[in-house]
Amino acid sequence: MENLRIIRDKRNINQLKLAMDIGITQESVSKYETGKAFPSKDILIKLADYLNSSVDYLLGRTDNPSLNKEKISTEDEKIENLIFRYNKLSDENKNKLEGCLLALEQEEQKK
Repeated sequence: MENLRIIRDKRNINQLKLAMDIGITQESVSKYETGKAFPSKDILIKLADYLNSSVDYLLGRTDNPSLNKEKISTEDEKIENLIFRYNKLSDENKNKLEGCLLALEQEEQKK
């Protein structure tokens, strides 16, 4: 994740400060930047939030580090909200929700 190093340098944040502020080790930050390891989804989100950047930028999917929140469509906002709410659920409730979604998909296929 070369963009992690780039944006961290632009923000004048060293690896140790970044690591301490988001609750990981400096070694982890170094490994992420060199491609020797990849952060979990939760750590990736923490990195993006801390650096005020998009996950897409950190992943190299865009060259624009800005969040561009004003350009997010209403549909995208709904999806982001659903993902946020899903991630807060317990594993048991996630399984229940997935079962409900499967039932709804099967119902749609019958139509």
